[in-house]
Amino acid sequence: MHASAALVASLLALAPAFALAEGHHAEEKSAPHAAVVEKQRLLKRYPPDRATFAITTTPAYEATSIVPALGTAAPPLPTGAFQNQTFNPLAGTPTTCAPTYTADQTITGTGTLPKPSTFVRKDPNSQVLQLDGTPFTIVGPNIYWLCQDENVSPPYTVTNKGRVREALAMAVAMGANTVRLHSCAISSGIFGGYNLWTLKPSRFAIQQRAWDIRDYVLFAAREYGLRVVLPLTDNYRYYHGGKYDFINFISGTSQADGGSQFYTNRAVIQTYTQYITVLLNRVNTYTGVRWADDPTILAWETGNELGGYIESEMWPPTSWTNAIVGAIRQYDTSHLIIDGTNGFWNYSTGATSPGLDNPNVDIVSDHGYPRNTGLINKEYSLSSPRNKNFLIGEFDWTVGQSSLALSTYLAQIESWKPFVGDLAWSLFGHDAQCCNFVKHNDGYSIYYPNGNTAEDTNNVLQLVQHWYRMTNRSPPSQLLAVACPQPVF
Repeated sequence: MHASAALVASLLALAPAFALAEGHHAEEKSAPHAAVVEKQRLLKRYPPDRATFAITTTPAYEATSIVPALGTAAPPLPTGAFQNQTFNPLAGTPTTCAPTYTADQTITGTGTLPKPSTFVRKDPNSQVLQLDGTPFTIVGPNIYWLCQDENVSPPYTVTNKGRVREALAMAVAMGANTVRLHSCAISSGIFGGYNLWTLKPSRFAIQQRAWDIRDYVLFAAREYGLRVVLPLTDNYRYYHGGKYDFINFISGTSQADGGSQFYTNRAVIQTYTQYITVLLNRVNTYTGVRWADDPTILAWETGNELGGYIESEMWPPTSWTNAIVGAIRQYDTSHLIIDGTNGFWNYSTGATSPGLDNPNVDIVSDHGYPRNTGLINKEYSLSSPRNKNFLIGEFDWTVGQSSLALSTYLAQIESWKPFVGDLAWSLFGHDAQCCNFVKHNDGYSIYYPNGNTAEDTNNVLQLVQHWYRMTNRSPPSQLLAVACPQPVF
């Protein structure tokens, strides 16, 4: 549902006052899942020592002539091979490669899906998302590393564009219409000095060299016919940045109480909304289209898992969400808004998140670790009467980390289409040489199509068939192949 000009003005005018008046949200949120949470659920994709994590090797650096924004010096670039302005983390040629995969159909290049040309909208009188008057159901993978990758050497460099194209082609092969990307719009701080490609290294700086990969990813997603969900910050101290960076940008602020000043401190909120404004007004160098005007972007997500690790912190208060929506709507009245909380129902107390009743929010979201039909049944019962589209923005697709069968979980979601969408965590492709899969250690990585165990690969096929059914297409009997490398554009 989209704000009118009057609503935009009122939100912008009232946001600072709301932020100061509401203060720390009263209700702490406990985990909505089962009382005994699996160890892997706790680990998730964030290692236990993520707050103090440091790489074990020191990359070499070289001086550059890049001019940073607002007079702030940019960190030096790492040495290495560059391809089309994109750092290639593997300059050498591997001697042994993973087995190739063949199938009856191979995705080679773009053209399988139509390029986004109009915006996905929400019907104001129902939960349904619509594209040109037809129901649109969000399905696809998370590809969190698509703009910057931690899993290569040196880490945190911009992703090789050949890898970008292959990953997007994989999403198409899997039946996706949407991908969710963390490292493209979440890009703040320098992660202990190691993240040299961050977009916003300090309060008043924007690194111009960090735009190219982000522009290219949006351009490439459009070419492959995919929509993009962009979370705007993260709840954690992860390599691409998050809410604690915006707190740290303001001297004298505290990170206590789960970073509550991110939601209540006027200067912190203003710094975050200014960053959002920069993103909205970016003109893509590949398409000439302002990000705020690009239908490739399906939705802005106010954050990733805001409310805390297994929901142990405060939910964003209404005043904060209104301030963020107001900042977006000042420049963008077209894109959908996702409330970026880690769920919206408290299993222990029955409390619901403020975003669930916020008329400025189009989509509410939760993440499924482990798979739990009881939880999503309850959340669907809450989202439906409020006319909120419900997105399961991440979930466990694997065989061994949830006791509930994947087929049962997916069948429940399918019974709700087109009111509920889902995005699996998370897709990985090959290295820049199209040789070996780039590996991640969280246990939820989809190495498409043949890099997982036989059991997990069968679950990947179930997932693919589910996404085809969710979008009213005949599901394949086998996984489609993806050419690597993909054609260059």
